[in-house]
Amino acid sequence: MELEPIIKTISHSGRLDANTSADLDLTLQPLLESGQFIILDLSQCPYMSSIGIRVLLKTKKKLLTKQGDLYLTGLVPAVFQVIEMAGLHNIFQIKENPEAAREDICIVQENSIETTTCVSEGISYIFHPLNGKAQPALLWKDSGIASYKELGFSIGFGALAESGDDDQEQSGLFVTTGSCAGFIPDNPHHTADFRVSPEPEKAGIILKEALSFGSQPSGLLQMKEPGRVSFQQLADASEVLKQQLLPEKSEWMLMVVVNSNPAEPTISMVLPVGKPLHDLSRMEDFQKWFSANENNGHLPGIVFSLSELQNADTKKPLVQLLNENLTIENIMDIQPLQKQENLENPWAWVFFSNNLSDAKAHRLIIETDPEMNFEACKAFLVRRLYTDSAKVKVEQLHGGYTAQTYQVTSYDAEGRKMRPTVLKVANRAMITRESERCRQYALPYIFNNSAVVLGAEFYGETGALRYNFVGIGGEAAQLKWLTHYYNNAEMDLLEPLFDKIFLQILKPWYGQPVRKTIFPFKDHDPTFTFFPYIYQTVSDLFTISADEKYITVEEFDQPILNPYWFLKHEFARRRDEGIGLFTGICHGDLNMQNILLDEKMNVYLIDFSETKSRSVISDFARLEAIFLVDNAPVDNEADMNDYLQFITRFYDVKHLNEIPVANYTGQHREKVAKSIALTLKMRKYAFDCTQQNPDPIPYYLALLEWVLPVVCYGLPIPQRRVSMIVSSILCQKVMDAGKEKIAE
Repeated sequence: MELEPIIKTISHSGRLDANTSADLDLTLQPLLESGQFIILDLSQCPYMSSIGIRVLLKTKKKLLTKQGDLYLTGLVPAVFQVIEMAGLHNIFQIKENPEAAREDICIVQENSIETTTCVSEGISYIFHPLNGKAQPALLWKDSGIASYKELGFSIGFGALAESGDDDQEQSGLFVTTGSCAGFIPDNPHHTADFRVSPEPEKAGIILKEALSFGSQPSGLLQMKEPGRVSFQQLADASEVLKQQLLPEKSEWMLMVVVNSNPAEPTISMVLPVGKPLHDLSRMEDFQKWFSANENNGHLPGIVFSLSELQNADTKKPLVQLLNENLTIENIMDIQPLQKQENLENPWAWVFFSNNLSDAKAHRLIIETDPEMNFEACKAFLVRRLYTDSAKVKVEQLHGGYTAQTYQVTSYDAEGRKMRPTVLKVANRAMITRESERCRQYALPYIFNNSAVVLGAEFYGETGALRYNFVGIGGEAAQLKWLTHYYNNAEMDLLEPLFDKIFLQILKPWYGQPVRKTIFPFKDHDPTFTFFPYIYQTVSDLFTISADEKYITVEEFDQPILNPYWFLKHEFARRRDEGIGLFTGICHGDLNMQNILLDEKMNVYLIDFSETKSRSVISDFARLEAIFLVDNAPVDNEADMNDYLQFITRFYDVKHLNEIPVANYTGQHREKVAKSIALTLKMRKYAFDCTQQNPDPIPYYLALLEWVLPVVCYGLPIPQRRVSMIVSSILCQKVMDAGKEKIAE
């Protein structure tokens, strides 16, 4: 039988403050006794104080105990702003007018279902429906990492995410309650544990197999009369209830059970097992668990022992009660669930399922190349970054020494292609730095042509960024690295392209230099950034000690200055030497894998982890290192001799704007000519940005930051030898300049 909701409507005129709130409170008191729902029309109330809010909150709490609520209507902007500032606009039921409130109340009542009574083993139980519907249970099998939020209320087998992707030793039975997870390992030498996370979307479980039941229970099961029952009796009662409510669909269900014993309060999650056992053909891990525990008195579940049961109220929403009780301070222990353990006056939230559904159909689909190693932790981060998508296609763009980047094509729930983005995965510190510096240095200056960070997420020490690119769209949209054009395009395309990048797009960075005192030997020391192990690498690769001032190499007939000695000793000795030089915002690692172009030749920058104010010539020197060293064409001994003859003469200049001798005579003339032309362009940019300062030494020091550590790259040995020799030439230039300065 449906009952008509008892609704009372009143209005308040004038200010609701310390002078009038007591009168409103007196008016509301008799209505609380006679009504379930109160509609308070505030269309004539121009002002509300915190005392007025307190009266409304008190009224709402009392109505909730009667399965009712307080509705506020007609709020003027000033009153709504006060409620919103207090964070209560999502707590109160706020409607446009009393008629809209009354309609909403009637809908709420229509959706409610009368209580159901069932009897099991002579004990009577009452079931209070909450959402009135049975939901499909989701079956998870080898699904990588799923967040607590994705799992909702779940039970299964797996490991806490921080234990590592492949650590099978950490596997065991787990439950999740949204923001809390309990875990009992299979290994008897490992102790049971739990996790509580204020951000359940960021905490995860490495899944083997699990069942999850969403976030909203079907209803609340209680004993009709106070007493004691066991978990097994409660499980049997839930099975009887399920047969009454779902006679045609007898599937799995889950219970969250509160034991109100004041001496030993507990909250448990249990998968009730009726008679006969459910079909386990699709669930190997559950089948193994039942076989191993059939005779040991266990039910699949976990018991959280509490210090105390706080604010226990059957009328309180389940999530709220769990958040108040399943806390780090209040959970004393967790244990396996014993069938015959007695419960005192228990109540249980029951989740009914009317069928089993594959969890994969309900989460983001991630497509990758089968040959690409896309670890579970990366997929976990992608699902947190691409919550607006139904499917993503991930293609690797570049794998660096400290990061990997991927192009991601997204699709919405109806299959429409969304704007392409780029995903970057690296360590936590780099991703944090990059996100912050993109906002600090890129967006305020080069917004229209830079990447926009849409989000950053972290998993342990791994982080991921999602980059959006302004202007990219359509089915034909493609991203290509600047490297592609460097390798394939002629200078008639490259020259205006580089001018566009550095003289237009990045002009706010390099075109507004500020003169400051810099410390080049400290600022350009590669051991302070990515290459602290450079000395060990040189020793392993070339058997060269960084403590020997000169070295002998087969390409020269006399010893040359050891650049790694210079780095270790001279950089350290001169670390506090300051010079006046122009500074600007510099990318800090501007290689051609950090500059992308779309099919319309729009230019975009990414990877801002090292972006900051520094010597304004730094980025230009970085690219010179790539042109002349990383891409040195030295495939054989003849190539090496030809290239070293050229490069030795090329660096025999006294001024930054001096045109060096560039008579390369080897077989790679076209490639070297392109590198020379682009290098001279970099030097021209540097010369102009320093207001035509001809001193090459600051430029050489910036160049050394990137030529010295080429020995650590995964390049062929000849290119690494070129880097050693070029570094020696540059270090000799810097040392000679220092001697000349002393002589003066």
